[in-house]
Amino acid sequence: MITFRDRTPFVALIATRGKTRWGLPKGAVAEGETSEEAALREVKEETGLEAKVVKSLDTIEYFFRAAGSLIRKRVDFYLMDYVAGELTPQLSEVDDVEWVELSEAIERASFDSEKKLLEMAQREIALPSAGLESSR
Repeated sequence: MITFRDRTPFVALIATRGKTRWGLPKGAVAEGETSEEAALREVKEETGLEAKVVKSLDTIEYFFRAAGSLIRKRVDFYLMDYVAGELTPQLSEVDDVEWVELSEAIERASFDSEKKLLEMAQREIALPSAGLESSR
């Protein structure tokens, strides 16, 4: 999710693993929910912020181990515009949430795949047709 302060883009990043891992909010799609609805819900739950989807950015697939099983996860990411709310981490799932200047967020993101997503977002918001209302 992007917001602007004095025309400078900021993104909401979440911290996990004792604030050692920084990344983008994400989660599972609930039954009867679209990918977009899930993304908006997860952002709200993990950060306390409301957003609107501007456009799809990319889908990332990866594997991880949980309870001895190999799990395949597919996550759709969207360029989102900040609508309302105050940063409030969902402490049952994340350690912290911060507004981070986009260029710093690219450096801080723990995973290369999310760094690339943030770079995609940076290119998108540079376009006059980006559709981000918070840039005004």
